[in-house]
Amino acid sequence: MQMPSAADLLLAWERGLDQSPTRRALALLAACLPGGTQDKLANLSVGARDAHLLRLRELLFGDAVAAVSECPNCGERLDVAFSTNDVRHMGVEKIDADSMKPQTQAHQLHAGGYDIKYRIPTSSDLLAISTADGIEPQLALLQRCVTEVQQNGIPVQTNALPDSVIAAISKDMANADPQAQIELGLVCPECSHAWNALFDIAAFLWNEIHAWAKRMLHEVHTLARVYGWREADILAMSARRRQIYLELART
Repeated sequence: MQMPSAADLLLAWERGLDQSPTRRALALLAACLPGGTQDKLANLSVGARDAHLLRLRELLFGDAVAAVSECPNCGERLDVAFSTNDVRHMGVEKIDADSMKPQTQAHQLHAGGYDIKYRIPTSSDLLAISTADGIEPQLALLQRCVTEVQQNGIPVQTNALPDSVIAAISKDMANADPQAQIELGLVCPECSHAWNALFDIAAFLWNEIHAWAKRMLHEVHTLARVYGWREADILAMSARRRQIYLELART
């Protein structure tokens, strides 16, 4: 992974404005992974994708994370601080052509008298179920990722499985790809209620980049108006030099 230039990051942000959260995550990774197109990156497991998003977040903003959560019991707002290392479940390996091939590795599970084979969900699966009409998202995802179900050797349709078995499959999938679902254990200082809050690195990083992009465009506007420089020249400057010019422009 390489640090994306300001121009490349702005372009990825601009392209993602009208896209789904999944497309946005892929656009950000494509900006920093040479040869990694969005379509190819969509074949990574969701956990592998999010591990790379954590690494990108470290490159752009560091490993310290400051977030806000709300107690589901009393509504108290909590400041939450942690490190990206605290929520890392898997290392970031080099992405190559082999790692971006469609996921085919089979996982096996026996639950409720059913023998089940499935594969780990990818961004391609998330994109596909986002356009599935009339089907509950969890079931739509299972229908794509569960490759075989048998009961006493007889094939069974995924939509015929009882809720308890569907829950077991979902839990096993989460265990097989733990980076795909990051949970923070929180306790409310006001009412002592304890709960697990989901941390969505894709959404969190996008919000940070959105705020950064707005600031960057304001800086470009200021410097272009004062000095008449082109956007490309301003973006090519180091952040430190840009700040010095901004300070001079305001004097």
